[in-house]
Amino acid sequence: MADFQHLSVQTDDGVTIVQVLTPKLSESLVVAEFQDELLKMIDDDSPQSVVVSFKGVLHCSTAIINGLLRAKKQLQANDAQLRLCGMEQVIREAYQMLHLEGTVFDIDDTLAESLAALRG
Repeated sequence: MADFQHLSVQTDDGVTIVQVLTPKLSESLVVAEFQDELLKMIDDDSPQSVVVSFKGVLHCSTAIINGLLRAKKQLQANDAQLRLCGMEQVIREAYQMLHLEGTVFDIDDTLAESLAALRG
């Protein structure tokens, strides 16, 4: 696995866990780098199940959604799944207001909940 600046990647019983390392995903350059790293990881590793954990992220631009949508599309092309977790309430509310939670993205409170849902 490659070394990334904005995310940490590990595998747990067949599920790829992506931990966002950058607490403020708001600047355009940071958002673009995060998106590039996430897509590169998916392209290089071809995971079947991915959880992106936002635990510790304090601010997140809605521009991040584009990268997550691209990641989901790339994963779905390989019949893989994506779940999000660990979002601060203010970030999660943005996904709810945009009607993305439960329709486009499955968002869980904790990593454990995401792992349980993927292992079903």
